[in-house]
Amino acid sequence: MMTRDGFNRSFWQSKEDIKFSTDSDDLAFDTIIVGAGITGITLAKELQNRGVKCLLLDKKNPGFGTTGGTTAHINNFYDAAYFEIINNFGKEAAKELLASTRETIDYIKRNILRYGINCDFSSCDFFLYSAEEGQDDQLEQIYAAHQELGLATYEVDEIPFNIPFRKAIQIEGQSQFHPTNYIKGLLEAYIMEGGALVTHKVISDYSNENGKIMLQTSDQRIYTANNLVWATHIPPGKNRFDFLLAPYRSYVFTLKLRDDSDILAQAADLYDPYHYFRYHRSESGYFLIVGGFDHKTGNEQDTQKHFDDLKKWIDEHFEYDELVANWSSQYYVSADGLPYIGQMPNEGNVYMATGYGGNGMTFGSMASLIIPNLIAGNETTLSNLLSPSRIKPLASVKSVFSEGTNAIKHFVTDKLSLEKINELENMPLEEGRIVKYKGQALAIYRNNDGSFNCLNSVCPHMGCTVAWNPSERSWDCPCHGSRFDVDGNMLNGPATTGLSKLDID
Repeated sequence: MMTRDGFNRSFWQSKEDIKFSTDSDDLAFDTIIVGAGITGITLAKELQNRGVKCLLLDKKNPGFGTTGGTTAHINNFYDAAYFEIINNFGKEAAKELLASTRETIDYIKRNILRYGINCDFSSCDFFLYSAEEGQDDQLEQIYAAHQELGLATYEVDEIPFNIPFRKAIQIEGQSQFHPTNYIKGLLEAYIMEGGALVTHKVISDYSNENGKIMLQTSDQRIYTANNLVWATHIPPGKNRFDFLLAPYRSYVFTLKLRDDSDILAQAADLYDPYHYFRYHRSESGYFLIVGGFDHKTGNEQDTQKHFDDLKKWIDEHFEYDELVANWSSQYYVSADGLPYIGQMPNEGNVYMATGYGGNGMTFGSMASLIIPNLIAGNETTLSNLLSPSRIKPLASVKSVFSEGTNAIKHFVTDKLSLEKINELENMPLEEGRIVKYKGQALAIYRNNDGSFNCLNSVCPHMGCTVAWNPSERSWDCPCHGSRFDVDGNMLNGPATTGLSKLDID
């Protein structure tokens, strides 16, 4: 069964694992890509098409991370609105991004046709609306910027969802699909043409000396390459992106509709955080996918309440036949609103792609229009715009200060506010707590049989105290988004190791 980095199953998880691991004896490659989500898989296939010998490596199965938990919007506009991009980067940069976005959507369509991928792909429009008077001005700024850039956008009096609104705009040119079926199709083509894929292997050692990459995996194999791509959201270890990226979680429901929808469409309001939703059509019928109530990872004690609040909002606004799935997923927001795609600072043969916000399907695919050119030595206007080395003080200084302050707050105060309990037997089953026991700070989870999993509560990345996420049954770091299961195994980086086990006897 395909797994992902959470307790709750998403709408996209197949009943069977994507078993394409080649277990190749070949150890030398042109490029190693770490992370088999949409970024890594699309990039591996694109590089293969250009004659580059690649190894695709993942600690779990393809789609384990955010790709298996996305809502699969493919949009030509972003969480950072175009008027904000114009203000921060200039009109020409915004025009370049829009043109590249259109090219990216066409690129996804070409991949689907070229490889005959059955992934429920469809084109539709997006309806963005103000739900209250205070949102009108923002909607007007978004509309004006779209007119300035030539993005087909219209003021409308109706939207294809039975939901109240004040003002609305219709944005043409959106798409959507089944994300894990899409990456499965790309992987099939990649493997069929000789591509190497290694799964369920953790990197135990890494070096980059004299322009040569060395990666050792948990099975003691040593792989070498000329180039390395971190397609893992925040790059592992300690680096500047610990303070330039903020981890967030979003909550999602999929609902089977009672009746077929007349048209496919996507929509969102302008609350902060906003509610977003779309119709989805598959062989099984019509569905509604609804998300929202996002928050900083590790900053909420009662994560189940976010599911409850989203469900209440859904019940107030939509009619449906049955609840099919609900899950939460993690994404990273960059300091200035645009992703970091390109060369790692001061490492000419190491590349990264992260900071997608809620636009991972588009930016994750766009990485394949940027990184292959950089590996070939060709910079472009787009690669310069999204370069991880860029410095935009006016756009990012407030965000950087906020994230740094958040990390410091958790590093200090979490160690002073440990919950003290006298008897572990008082803990309910299937619950996790940070407790102080016999002078040790522990992350303790109580199993169904009453036994305890006892872990060091300190995240091995930067020393922050992890927090219990009851809805996903995971330990989440509030500083930089590392996540661990109840046994301490790492689910998400940037930590490179899990939480160590402790003995409380």
